[in-house]
Order: sequence, then structure tokens, then C-alpha cells
Amino acid sequence: MSHARLRINYRVFTVFLVVGFVMLASAAAVVLGGGQARLRASFGDHLGNVADQTAANVDSYVFRRAIETAILAAVPEVRRGAAAASAPASGPALTRQQDEEWQRTRKVPAALAGLFTNEASRFLSEVTRNDPTYRELLLADRHGRLVAASAMTSDYNQADEEWFTRTVQGGGSGRMQVGGVTWDESAGTWALEISVPVEEAAASGLVGVLKAVVDVREIVATVAAVRLGATGDATLVEDDGAMVLSAARPVARAQFFAADLLRERLQAATREPQGPIHFAASTADGEPRLVGVGLSQLRASYPHLKWIVAVSQAESELFAPVRYQLWSLLAVLGLMAIAVLGLALWFSLRLAAPGPVEDLHLVEHPKVETIDDESV
Repeated sequence: MSHARLRINYRVFTVFLVVGFVMLASAAAVVLGGGQARLRASFGDHLGNVADQTAANVDSYVFRRAIETAILAAVPEVRRGAAAASAPASGPALTRQQDEEWQRTRKVPAALAGLFTNEASRFLSEVTRNDPTYRELLLADRHGRLVAASAMTSDYNQADEEWFTRTVQGGGSGRMQVGGVTWDESAGTWALEISVPVEEAAASGLVGVLKAVVDVREIVATVAAVRLGATGDATLVEDDGAMVLSAARPVARAQFFAADLLRERLQAATREPQGPIHFAASTADGEPRLVGVGLSQLRASYPHLKWIVAVSQAESELFAPVRYQLWSLLAVLGLMAIAVLGLALWFSLRLAAPGPVEDLHLVEHPKVETIDDESV
């Protein structure tokens, strides 16, 4: 008696196996892609919140220094010095001559002797000694001529300086100005320029301008304090993508690595206000990074200060723990699928195998004698 053996169609089995793995890989890609998109949004919101907080700290520091400088401009010694110097008008020709001699000799002309020893200069020098973050304090009268200073300056006539013209423009009592972070030639450092109008005590007329050159070390410290993992840092930039300060050191007009995308996101946020601003970008080396953006509120008071804090971190670092868990889970699922498939195949083969075959045949028995001698 013949029995058919179980035959497996390995071609069909292989096709189903490949299709199963393709479906598993596709499902894993969909799950992984959706999870990464949600994680990117969550991490982006976090970076945006960090950038907003950093921008608020920078704003607080600038506003505080502006208020302190305004208080210095209201000190009686400063007001008296500016008012006394503004009274006589020496004329542009004499002022230009004295300025040329000042810059040529790097010394105070004889006609201006006592400029650094008057009560206003002594007061300003004392302030810079007590607070080293004030790198320079100088006082000009309403015509732009130097009245007092904490130290020797590079020139005498300040009327052609941008900080002076911005402060006195429009007449009246002037307007406080905060300049950008620039290289100050007189102080010899990267600094923030704050200029405040000085008014006469008895009237509201403008008698001079007090300029403070403030070291940016505290702003640098605020930006450098943002350290997220091994790759996360912050940068202070302008809305056109030009870098103002970075965690390493002040940078002159260098471009942020994602300047184009930054401008696009800012324009989109202006058209449709939304929550924290964030986007993905790649560095010049091709490293994908996630960028969160925080807007400074200084532009409301000083329109030319369009500062932005950009906090970025490498995507590889952000997603590393989650990717490891996801790939580990997929590996476990794959191994379990292979194990189940192997066991199912083994049991199928065992159950389909035929039982043991025995040779059953008839047995011939010997004849039996009966009483009547007849065989049965």
C-alpha cells in the first residue's frame, strides 16, 4: 500500500516569505516615519521654547543697561557739564581743526586742557572703575563736541557719529538709542553702544548726549549658557541671517548656516502667527540639525535691533535613543516572526508525515480432525 509524501513548494514558500518581510519593513518604515515626525515637532517646540527664554534674557539685559545709562545721564554732574559746554558755539571750523589735531597727535589740544579732569569726567571714570562692563563713557554737548569721558577717545568731534545723529535727530529732547553689537575703536572691544539724551535740569531742552560702550560678555554668557547635550547650542542672529554673537566668540557679519530657511520661516510666521518656530536644516558639512527660533522684543523699542535667537541641535543626537528602541523592537519582532514560522513549518511536516507501515497477511492454520474423520 503506497502513501504520498508531503511536498513543499519552495518557490511559493519563498514568495510568501519575501512578501511578508517586505510588508513588515514597509509597516516599520511607516511607523518609524510617523514617530520621527511627531518627535521632530515635539523636539522643535522644545528648542523654540528654549530660544524664546534665551531671547527674553538678552532683552532683559539690554533694557536693564539702557535704564542704568539713562540714570547716569540724569546725574547733576553730567547735566551741568553738558549744559555749560553747549552754551558757547565755537563754530564748525574751529571744531574741525581741534578734531584733526586730536586725531593726529593723539593728545588733548591745549585749548581743551582740563577736559578729562572736570567733575563730569571724574564721575564717569569712577563709574567705569566700579563697573568694568562699562568699557567707555563719554559725554558730548548738543553740537557733538566732547565734554567729558572716562578715558582718552579716538576723536574729539562726535557730531558725525551714527549714535549721536540718531539720538538727536528730530530735535526736541532727543531719543534713547541702542546700537547693535559692533567693534568700538575707542574701547577696542566688541560692545553694545547705548546713547541717551541729556536734558538740562531746569528745562526740557537737549544739552548733550551720553554714550555708554557696554561689554557684551554678559550677552555672550547668556547665549553660551545654552548647552543641550553634546551638539546643542545657541546663536544670536539678525533677521537677515547675519550672526551677531555665537557661543564661541563674537562674529562679524558671518551668516547663520540656515539663513535662507530662517528668512522663509520668519516671513511665514509674520503672515500667519503660530506657536514656537522650528525647522530642519543641514550644515555645510551635511549634518541634519533641528533649529528652534526665538524672537527678541527689542525691535518694539529699537526698530533696527531685529535680533533672533536660534537654538539648534543635531538630529542624530535627538533621535538616537528613540531610534535605538524602535530598531530593537523591530529586530525582536522579526526574530519572533522567524521563530514562529520555523516552528509552524516543523510541526506541519511532523503532522503530515505517514504513520508506521506493518505487513499484515493471512495465516494458514493446520487441519483439525473431527469425530467423523472429516477434515475441517
